[in-house]
Amino acid sequence: MNTKRLLVATDLSDASQKATDCAVALAKKTDSEIILLHIFEVADVDDYAKQMMATNFLSRDIKRQLQEAADDIQLQHNVKANYLTKDGELFGLIAEVFTETNSDILYIGTHGVHGVQHLTGSFLAQTIDNTQKPTWVIQKQTSIKAYENILVYLDEFPGQALHPLTLELALLYKTNMHFVFTEANNGYAVTEMVNTIEKTMKENDLSYTLNFISDKLDKPHQLIEMAQEKSSPLIIVNRDGKDSGRHIPILTNKHHIEVVCLY
Repeated sequence: MNTKRLLVATDLSDASQKATDCAVALAKKTDSEIILLHIFEVADVDDYAKQMMATNFLSRDIKRQLQEAADDIQLQHNVKANYLTKDGELFGLIAEVFTETNSDILYIGTHGVHGVQHLTGSFLAQTIDNTQKPTWVIQKQTSIKAYENILVYLDEFPGQALHPLTLELALLYKTNMHFVFTEANNGYAVTEMVNTIEKTMKENDLSYTLNFISDKLDKPHQLIEMAQEKSSPLIIVNRDGKDSGRHIPILTNKHHIEVVCLY
């Protein structure tokens, strides 16, 4: 895998720390850099008021904690790390920071289905939809494990059967890849995707399985249960440029499985 820049959205909560831990694990294997991003959501006030808020105690304390977190990542894990703060509206700034930092993956920690002031439900989906890069979602309760199995959900048909990041992760971890289709999608498109997957997996000497779930039943539930059956700590889904809200049951699944939402 090529060296990457990993952007971690953090509010210094336990959920954000889990996202940081997950990013560090990948950075150590890929010699990648981590950027901790904290956004101060401020009201529409004049420049003087913003300047006053930027110099207050809370702002200084958060920046101190971010610097300490970045220093700790470098000291404990030998991973290059920095932090960045922004003032403004969360959803609009995510895409801006992606471009500014030339980052490759956004890591988000969530408290899952429940939570009051944390990225959950529609807020999580809106954040993902404002990016044009892969978003890696980790729940506070997630237990980070080796990716010996990875589930790849191909319910929608992107322009390519294998997203570059999917293949990169498969090669990096030499994992067992479990590709999942819906029964209704059994025509020419699926056949072509299967052919591409089989050819690529064999060329790279990677293990894989082809799986199908019912299009008439609760697909997110079936997918999550299959991930459990396959002992997969990671699910990859592709939003294909569409509203990621349909993936909320997967992103906030009750088994706390990590989810990468591809663009």
